[in-house]
Amino acid sequence: MSSFRLIRADWKLLGTVLALTAIGLVMIYSATRAQLTIADQLPAKKLILQSIWVLLGLVLFVLVSSFDFSRLAVLSSPIYVTTLVLLVVVLIIGEEVRGVRRWMAIGPMTLQPAELVKLGLILMLAAFFASREGEAADFELLTRGLAYAVVPCVFLVLQPDLGTPILLLFVWGGVAYIFGARLHHLGAFFFAFIMVFMAAWGFGLIRPHQKQRLTAFISNSTDIEKEGYHLRQSLIAIGSGHLAGQGLFRGPQTQLSFVPDQETDFIFTAVGEEFGFLGCGTVILLFGVVLWRGLMICAQARTLFGQLVAAGIVVMLFFHVAANIGMTLGMMPVKGLPLPFVSYGGSSVLTNFIALGLLQAIYNDRRTIRFE
Repeated sequence: MSSFRLIRADWKLLGTVLALTAIGLVMIYSATRAQLTIADQLPAKKLILQSIWVLLGLVLFVLVSSFDFSRLAVLSSPIYVTTLVLLVVVLIIGEEVRGVRRWMAIGPMTLQPAELVKLGLILMLAAFFASREGEAADFELLTRGLAYAVVPCVFLVLQPDLGTPILLLFVWGGVAYIFGARLHHLGAFFFAFIMVFMAAWGFGLIRPHQKQRLTAFISNSTDIEKEGYHLRQSLIAIGSGHLAGQGLFRGPQTQLSFVPDQETDFIFTAVGEEFGFLGCGTVILLFGVVLWRGLMICAQARTLFGQLVAAGIVVMLFFHVAANIGMTLGMMPVKGLPLPFVSYGGSSVLTNFIALGLLQAIYNDRRTIRFE
């Protein structure tokens, strides 16, 4: 029996994602061409690399969306375990950049397992809760599900990575809520998370640079040349865009590389400076459409497993968008979370297109006749 079938694309979702991807490619080129030229490299180098990742992502999207979603639950455990193994491997042989060990080389490419573990956890949680359909979402069941999120969180903290563990905990909360967990139960768990975080802060388990990012967000007295530099330059870039922006390739902050990591974590600042409020509003509106379609697919899924997977993906995307845009506007602490489909980075692109393929597969599972 074949596990693949003909698909009918959700063009509202796919078309919106392709629009976001196109915007990302343009902004990556704008944010990197000047510095690459100065370094005597091909100005379109990162644009070309990102385009290759996008093409690979589209191939994965087609493969995943064509897969018979009803057969995916049995693969959730091997996928989850594989992502955990990759997290361990990156701690051992991963490349250390700026004091963190998050990337591993695979030939000419680099892989960030933290991106893949998000999907591994979503599938594992969905399979775990779906296999207990009809049971009460009590503390015992929720705690057992939480254990699947805690394990990768431990490995991620060792890298160190603080943003992704928080995201994974929110994913667990979102999946548990769709399964039937009550808000006061989830509230009790998140209060416990806060207590654990405060204890980790007090005992020095939070790294100095992570503390600096949090204190820079809370306090206005931070050194703008150190921990407050990212935020200050980001606000200058976005604020200078006004209504319609400075124009493509004309933003001083973007073209002169004043904002660190502008093609990755701070890509939204390039949109704000060169396309202004209208450009930022367009990007946010497009993300709103993606999240809306994800919620519709979740609500209309044929099975509980499909509902939970879709819910986990929506929470993952929403957290990324809110955290990334929020930090560029000074509304959230600075953290290393890329803007989905827009930021530069191969692992992020592949993960997001696989997630898109899963949403499409859930959509197909309800609408398409299967060929066995």
